[in-house]
Amino acid sequence: MSEIQNLGTEDSSQKGEELLQQDIAELGPIIGEVNAMSCALDKKVKFDIVVMPADGTRCRRIAMVSMFSYLTSCTYILSRDEFISRKYKMEEMYQQFVEGDEAWKSIDPSEDPFVEDEKKEITIGTVSSSLKSLGYLFEQEQMLTITNYQGAAKGELRVNYYPVKEDGSIITEEDDIFVDDPDSLVGQPLRLSLQIPYARGIPKRFESVYCRYKFFLDAEHTVTEKMTGQNPEFAFSHTHECVPVTDQFVDYLEKTSLVIEVVGTQIPVPMKPGDERTTKQLMASNFTANQTPLALMDPEKQAIMSELESTKRRAQKQQNKLIKVQELLDTAMSEESDTISVADLQKVLQSNANSLGIAVAVFKMKTARAKDEGTLFKTTAQAVAVHEEVRQEAGQTKSKACTIL
Repeated sequence: MSEIQNLGTEDSSQKGEELLQQDIAELGPIIGEVNAMSCALDKKVKFDIVVMPADGTRCRRIAMVSMFSYLTSCTYILSRDEFISRKYKMEEMYQQFVEGDEAWKSIDPSEDPFVEDEKKEITIGTVSSSLKSLGYLFEQEQMLTITNYQGAAKGELRVNYYPVKEDGSIITEEDDIFVDDPDSLVGQPLRLSLQIPYARGIPKRFESVYCRYKFFLDAEHTVTEKMTGQNPEFAFSHTHECVPVTDQFVDYLEKTSLVIEVVGTQIPVPMKPGDERTTKQLMASNFTANQTPLALMDPEKQAIMSELESTKRRAQKQQNKLIKVQELLDTAMSEESDTISVADLQKVLQSNANSLGIAVAVFKMKTARAKDEGTLFKTTAQAVAVHEEVRQEAGQTKSKACTIL
């Protein structure tokens, strides 16, 4: 938890890289040892160090171990602790081999440290999406690139976020509910619908594909249904509630990107008939049955694109307000009126119904007959802004207003 609390600081970032280098330095020699044992026993398995990126459950990169089977073309990711545990069993098997004891040949596959369950689920890839727009009650619809730990593209995932009302209906542009400052949500109820309609272009060697993620303080993953095919239709929707909104939740929306994992099981691809190369020969030839060009997509770039879209939406909202104010002004001028209804102007400016303050403005029109021929009136507008702070005293609503000219 302390690691998460220090997220984003320069010192913690440097410390995280130091820990990563220590892990790599520790695992390097062990990787060499187990690959040598795999060659000696001809287990058709190769181990490598992989660096896993930071995500929603950890704030720094960590070293893990990939386990590739030449027999099935399947790759599995092992944690450091799991790998070390297997290493001790490998040493036991290797010692039997050295001593001429062939007991290692009859070990049950479920106990063999060089074998992994073919039905073991793996993370095909992840997407990362900024949540900042939700702090302004903007919906967000994105098609995000699924990338694996190497940065290779593994398809695309449709992810939609919608702020919703208590009855579950989506807040739309027509509702004209807008938040200038996410902090104004504190103390108010907030409901957000997260939808994952479908994925496209999942590699065909995966099956039983589903998505999972952890939102805010969730201890368990929220998961979609398992689907098959390269273009799975998840049709997933889940509403997350924060009642009431806290400072911590606002901070979460502002600074955190939601990481969604795309998970599945691998379909084994056996070696070609007649391929009698040994493990040592396979490693020497750098044989990989599943080589594909890397199509890189930086997760940080995805987050920046999301934030840029959110900023554009907020700017458009402000522009729409100005247009509506201008329409009220034009209407008053056409009717030769010297006032604008406070209620009408309040409806335009107060787009956030949950705000703790009420902002109203009155435009007083001053007209004067123009000297120019053909011009009857010259109109100017002077804005008077009134901010009314609403407070509660002894169970009754009290108010205190101040006027700014």
